[in-house]
Amino acid sequence: MCRFIAYSGERIFMNTLIFDASNSLVQQSKKAKMRVNPLNGDGFGVGWYPEHGDPIPGTFVSVEPAWSNRNLSQIASKIPTHHFFAHVRDASIGMPVSQSNCHPFQYGPYLWMHNGRLDQFSQFRRLILNDLSNKAFDFIKGNTDSECAFAIFLDEINFDEKASFEILKQAMKTTISRINGYRKQVKAETNAFMNFALTNRKVSLFTRYSSNVDVRPPSLFYSQNEHNIIVSSEPLSDIKAHWVKVERSTLIAIENNKVATDLLMN
Repeated sequence: MCRFIAYSGERIFMNTLIFDASNSLVQQSKKAKMRVNPLNGDGFGVGWYPEHGDPIPGTFVSVEPAWSNRNLSQIASKIPTHHFFAHVRDASIGMPVSQSNCHPFQYGPYLWMHNGRLDQFSQFRRLILNDLSNKAFDFIKGNTDSECAFAIFLDEINFDEKASFEILKQAMKTTISRINGYRKQVKAETNAFMNFALTNRKVSLFTRYSSNVDVRPPSLFYSQNEHNIIVSSEPLSDIKAHWVKVERSTLIAIENNKVATDLLMN
């Protein structure tokens, strides 16, 4: 599994959270505190929304570890933004390390990240692909369960780049439900960890979810003040009072610097 952060708020340089925080994303890529395997060195990616009003985010991904990529430190320290996603990858067993498999994935104004894995994915991958529209099928460029989940989501919103908040939220819930349905068809006995992240800059959605009620999903936290909201797989600082733990089977929605929570059904 992986680690990710998301930022929304006042203008910031991305290196503030990716490099400079005491438990920055780069630090988590080297020594994550809330994972059995602390390394997340199978590539990274950032996606940010430019200040000049272009609704389409820029992205930069690499198969190198985040801690050793000079270009990442240069870009993160020079590009200001009000909204960005960043992700460090620990590839699932059997998944290739390639740029097409690095998060965040992007379509139009949307960015998508995943921390988790869909166990036994190879057994129900064909079911997913057969159900996708031609447009969603052609959208997939890599091999990951994460990108397939994004393709399901895009189908649920009919690739609408101006989908409403309610449509986006329902599509996220339905994406999880459909994945659970595919797993039931093949009688998958292991777990699906679905910590998904989606944004179009105006609205952001995050889930903390495990298909097995007896298995704890990957960690997820958020920090909020009058200036910004940060969502992260792990707290970026040691000040516990600044961070709220997202409970399991929860969807959080961020809009206009406000956080709302909703229950996800198993």
